[in-house]
Amino acid sequence: MGSALNIAVDIIVGVTGVSGTFLNAIIVVLNFSFWRDVTTTESYNKILFFIGLINLLLQGQIMFNAIFQSFDFYVSSNNLLLYMITLGYTLISTNIWNTTWLSIFCCVRLVNCSHIFFVKIQVKFFSSLPLLLVGSVLLCAITNLPLLLTNIRDIPLNTTDFSESNFRFIVNYYCITLSSLFGFIIPFFMTFVSIGLNVTTLLRHIRRMGSSDSHLTSVQLQGHYRAVRTMVIRVFLDFLFFFSTFLGISFPFILDSITRFVVQIIFLTYPTCQAFILIFGNPKLKGAVYGLFKALR
Repeated sequence: MGSALNIAVDIIVGVTGVSGTFLNAIIVVLNFSFWRDVTTTESYNKILFFIGLINLLLQGQIMFNAIFQSFDFYVSSNNLLLYMITLGYTLISTNIWNTTWLSIFCCVRLVNCSHIFFVKIQVKFFSSLPLLLVGSVLLCAITNLPLLLTNIRDIPLNTTDFSESNFRFIVNYYCITLSSLFGFIIPFFMTFVSIGLNVTTLLRHIRRMGSSDSHLTSVQLQGHYRAVRTMVIRVFLDFLFFFSTFLGISFPFILDSITRFVVQIIFLTYPTCQAFILIFGNPKLKGAVYGLFKALR
C-alpha cells in the first residue's frame, strides 16, 4: 500500500503543481493590472496580489520538496531539509495571515458597527494595510526561524510503508507553540470572527431587502449569495487546512498511513483550492479567466 500511496502523492503533486501555478499566476498578473487601474479597489487588489504571490511561492516549495524527496537529497543534507521546512511553514503562516487581512477587509467594508473599537479599525485599516502585509511576513519568518535549530536523526528503516520515515525530529516544543500561536491560532480566530460577521451581515441584508418593497434584482441576489458561499467555503477550507496541519505537526508518528496520506493531500492541494475559490468567487477574475481561455482556443 505504501508504494501505491506514494505514487498517488506524486501524481497529485504534479497535477496541483501545474494547475495551482497557472491559476495563482493568473491571480498575480490580473490583480497587478487591476491594482494599477485607479478605478478599482486598490486595497482589495493588493491583498489578492499578495495571496497569489505567496501561493505561487508555496506551490514552488511543495514541488521542489517532492523533487528533493524523490532524489533523496535530504538523506545527504539535513540542513536542506530544515531550510525547506522553515520556508514551508513561513509561507503557510503568511498565507493564513493574508486570508485574515482579506476577511477583515470584507468585514470593514460590509459590517456597520458604531462601536469605537470597530470605528478605529475602519479608519486605520486601509492606510496600514501595506505595513500589515509586510509585517505579517516578518512575524512569520521570525517565529519560524527557531525551526532551523531542530535536531534530525537519520534512522535507516527496512520498510517501504508510507507511514514510516527515515527521519526523526527532535523539536523544541516552545518553538512549535510560538509558531502555532502566531502563525495559525491567532490569525485563524480573527478570520473566523471576521467571516462570521460578514456572513451574518450579508444574510441579514438579503432578508431585509427580500422582505421590503425595494426591487432586488436576481443579479443582486446572486451576487450576495455568491459572496456568502465564497466566505463559507473559505472558512471551511482554512479550518480543514489548520486542523490537518496541526494534526500533522502534533502527532506525526502515531498516525496510520491512510490518515497521514489524507493530511498530506490537504496540505498539497491547499494553494490550488484557494486559487479556485478566489477566482470563481470573484466575477472580475472569473470573467478574465474565461476570456483568457477563449483567447487561447
